[in-house]
Amino acid sequence: MKLLSKTSLYFLMLSIPLLILSGFIGYYVITEEVKHSNDELLLNRVKQIEHYLRENDSVSLDFLVKTKEAKIDKTIKNNFINGNKTIFSDTLILDKTENEMAPNRMISSIVKGGNTNYKIKIWRSTIEYDELIEGILYLLVGILVALFLISIILNFWISKKMWKPFYTSVSNLKTFRASDNTIPSFEKTTIKEFAVLNKSLQNMMDKMIVDYNSQKKFTENASHEIQTPLAVIKSKVDLLIQSENLKENEVELIVAIDDACAKLTRLNKSLLLLTKIENRQFKTAEKVAVEQMVDSSLLLFEDYINEKKLVLTKNIESDFWINMNSDLCLVLINNLIQNAIRHNKEEGSIVISIKADEIVIENTGKLEALNTATLFKRFQKNSNSHLSIGLGLAIANEIAEVSGLSLKYQFLNNRHCFILKAVKML
Repeated sequence: MKLLSKTSLYFLMLSIPLLILSGFIGYYVITEEVKHSNDELLLNRVKQIEHYLRENDSVSLDFLVKTKEAKIDKTIKNNFINGNKTIFSDTLILDKTENEMAPNRMISSIVKGGNTNYKIKIWRSTIEYDELIEGILYLLVGILVALFLISIILNFWISKKMWKPFYTSVSNLKTFRASDNTIPSFEKTTIKEFAVLNKSLQNMMDKMIVDYNSQKKFTENASHEIQTPLAVIKSKVDLLIQSENLKENEVELIVAIDDACAKLTRLNKSLLLLTKIENRQFKTAEKVAVEQMVDSSLLLFEDYINEKKLVLTKNIESDFWINMNSDLCLVLINNLIQNAIRHNKEEGSIVISIKADEIVIENTGKLEALNTATLFKRFQKNSNSHLSIGLGLAIANEIAEVSGLSLKYQFLNNRHCFILKAVKML
């Protein structure tokens, strides 16, 4: 959920108890105000009737009684309970027009007219509390719906206008590559927080470009400087091996030096390749047919397969087309097939299955699953082979990640399975 939407949701959730509280307060204020207003009107009526009684205005008094606006009776009492001559109360009186009992506010008072005491009851229709509650409820629901609609409109407007610089910055981060040596342009904004964010991102990207170029230059120089003495050592060792007066133990030492030199050369090339992959230096992408890459790789490793007497099986259901750099694709397939050969047993088997969206390379070997936690990490060896430098699967996994592929390992039916498939975009 977006930050703006979540903030609006919290606002609406907080609004509900506030609106309910406002409803109770509104109900109390309205009822008290209506009651106070009715009490004042009833008191004025009492004073008016008291005036009629003093003036002996029988016509006005008869009119009030006949219209059932008041009830006037003679009484010998001169006060009510606790000495109060005026008492307010709520009562229900039949409303003949609607044929139902309607709430009324009533005043009972004792007044003096001449030498006679009169008991007066005057009532006035008041609001129906159930209708008041219903009205307040409708009002609160209407306000909540209005707040919800306003929140949606504001979210849309703020998302399109105010947050536009932020989304532009996020898009720039997703597409930024230090290898491009270009800082993307950020949208100008008057919002201080976004302006600070954009400035920080620009500074960070500028430093990343500088660091990338420094690292790239160092890697290339180091690789070149290391490769040159290794080549010299290799040539000198080859010359020594061709010497005629070498003893057997001397030959063994020279062969060991040659193997170590070859391993250092492979290690240097592999680390350089990993660095180039991480730095996204392989930019050219094209549609690559995996089956063709597999055939090229099998041709390259044909002697090794025959040497170990491995049984090779290919199951081609449909060709797997990948949009990636063709050189990296060949390195990826080579490493997976080389891994299946190197860690296989004598007279074992390799099964390569290709479908429209994946390739599975299975091989026999150890009758136990490999440690998936360290399998794709650098310099993790799964065998004692002196030819392995522990970078093959790390390189394969790195290529898969930068090319939008998924490389997984499973141990099924006593076979080691490496599954390479396209990642589905959401």
